[in-house]
Amino acid sequence: MPAFLPEPYAAYGSNLWRDQMRRRCPEAEVAGSLVLPGWRLVLRKYALIRRDETAGCPIGLWRITQADLDALDVYEGPRTYARILVPLPDGSQAWTYDEIRIRPGPPASEYVRRLRRGYADFAFDSAPLEAAIRESGYVEQ
Repeated sequence: MPAFLPEPYAAYGSNLWRDQMRRRCPEAEVAGSLVLPGWRLVLRKYALIRRDETAGCPIGLWRITQADLDALDVYEGPRTYARILVPLPDGSQAWTYDEIRIRPGPPASEYVRRLRRGYADFAFDSAPLEAAIRESGYVEQ
């Protein structure tokens, strides 16, 4: 059995898609999902979250190993996203990534498909995602 870290990983973008996470983090297991209060999904070229006390962002929680976290650090890139701990409603914390390099949108069609697959995998209400897609300037192809 893998040695999971005490803090789960909170995915809000393409890492919600289970096929992608299986490739990136083969030992990761779904640990649940929730709406993270005080955060809003934003979409530029890629997904990010921003503080917004009036919003809530759906997140998927993954139990991960140290090797998984190291792999996520590589995929998220040290000059693109910074790994942070975010507080969860139950008082615990989860790892996630905060964009530190602005990459204007809109996103590519392939990326939007991955986001939609991830939302479907977690059975999330698609309204926050579709709002972020509209606000990004993305045009359906």
